[in-house]
Amino acid sequence: MNLRLAILALSDKYGLSDDDSERLRQLAGLDEPSAWLAEHLPLGSAILGAALGGLGVLFWIAANWASLPAWGRFALLEGALACMLLGAWQRPGARVALSLLGLLICGGLLACIGQTYQTGADAWQLFALWAALTLPLCLGLRHDVLWTAWTIVALTAALLLSQVRSAGWWDSGNSPLLSSLGSWMPALALAFAYRYVPKRYTGTGLWPMRLCMIYATIGLAWTALLSMFADDSLGVYPLTLLTIACLAYAFSLPNMFDVFVFSALGLSANVIVVSGLAKLLLGPGSNDLSGAMVFIGGTAAAMLAGTVKLIVDLTHRNTEASSS
Repeated sequence: MNLRLAILALSDKYGLSDDDSERLRQLAGLDEPSAWLAEHLPLGSAILGAALGGLGVLFWIAANWASLPAWGRFALLEGALACMLLGAWQRPGARVALSLLGLLICGGLLACIGQTYQTGADAWQLFALWAALTLPLCLGLRHDVLWTAWTIVALTAALLLSQVRSAGWWDSGNSPLLSSLGSWMPALALAFAYRYVPKRYTGTGLWPMRLCMIYATIGLAWTALLSMFADDSLGVYPLTLLTIACLAYAFSLPNMFDVFVFSALGLSANVIVVSGLAKLLLGPGSNDLSGAMVFIGGTAAAMLAGTVKLIVDLTHRNTEASSS
């Protein structure tokens, strides 16, 4: 029960006076600032400031591109990068924020090189080099914030590479499942690496893994929907649904359970199943549109209710198992 509700229930049960109720509130510390907020707010503010500062530097250079000489652009970016990394080395309290700022400026420096010299490199090569150059920084700092930013860069490189190396499946006739591997296979590989590589090597918590699983779930769901409505590749639909079901089973196990990931997988399964049902009942030759809509709506509501109940049951089960 919520602590505030528990205090109100105790006050009502024992008929406490206003003074006694106020004393109980003071003992419970309800009027004091949240300890979690006091611990995380400074770091969160520093990270937000670093992200905005890094983007501000990049946007300022982009806005003044024509008026700045090439040496001025490089001097500004390289000087800012060196200052951030030196500051992260010398100031442990600001290490996370300064390292994040350095990671962003590193990407801006690579983009500046590409725009100045027109190297002809593909976009995926820029992101891949960005990820490779900043990987030692992540391994050295071993913090969730930096790993989350690095994950976005690495997965963007994988997605862009898959788009370059495989022509559009709607033109070439390739399997949409094979053509979409770059959108979810690297994310799954990274997610399981974050989960199983010993924390003393990476220092990662849950958020980088969750980001990877959200990325993979969206990629799988998008592949299933495209295969249904754009390509009619009937074999892809059950394969993607089976993959999501297997992942949901894996993340329902006690040693793997994560309510955030399981909820995302459950939502994607709901979307895929209801979309398939809609295509089946509302396709060409459908005679009873209203009846089909009622059936689809009822099925969607029942599936959503069942998914929520399953998530609640699994959460209670794993909470009890971890506390015992």
